[in-house]
Amino acid sequence: MNDGKDYPDEGGHMSSRYGRIAHTSDANLPYKAILTHDQCAETECSFATMREAEAFIRRNTPRPKARSTFWDREGPEG
Repeated sequence: MNDGKDYPDEGGHMSSRYGRIAHTSDANLPYKAILTHDQCAETECSFATMREAEAFIRRNTPRPKARSTFWDREGPEG
């Protein structure tokens, strides 16, 4: 498994808002990562495994903002 350091330039997709994975009928590269952008059309890249597609999306989309875990439980009664 690659650690991310040896990936070639992926085209500067950091303007991507989010990504999703689609399964295709291609036997060699059955997973397609689709990135959605604000200012341009969606971009696609095919992968042999879902894990590779997920890693591509993680590298090319912003991390979600940290959220408070304070409200991840029942609220106070009252």
